Amino acid sequence: MSDEGRNAPRRELIEANHSFPGPYLIKAFGPGEGDFAARVRALAGEAVPSERLEFSHRPSRSGRRVCVTVGLDAQDVEEVIALYEALAALEDLALLL
Repeated sequence: MSDEGRNAPRRELIEANHSFPGPYLIKAFGPGEGDFAARVRALAGEAVPSERLEFSHRPSRSGRRVCVTVGLDAQDVEEVIALYEALAALEDLALLL
């Protein structure tokens, strides 16, 4: 996968489009089989306080992929970037939005 789908948006872009503190959503796409969703939860909880995280996931129709949505009650842009960086470490990550 290219780095473009793994990196956080530029700090300036995040700040121009989001007010802090406030909600922020990140979507991580990966394999539908295995523990991808659990690993997303674990890494996210290491990056920011878990009490400010919410998760949902949806498998593709074929079941070969899953989208894990991470909702963050972000205090500042630094937390958003930290969360992107943590999730980018997933080896089998297909796309990070």
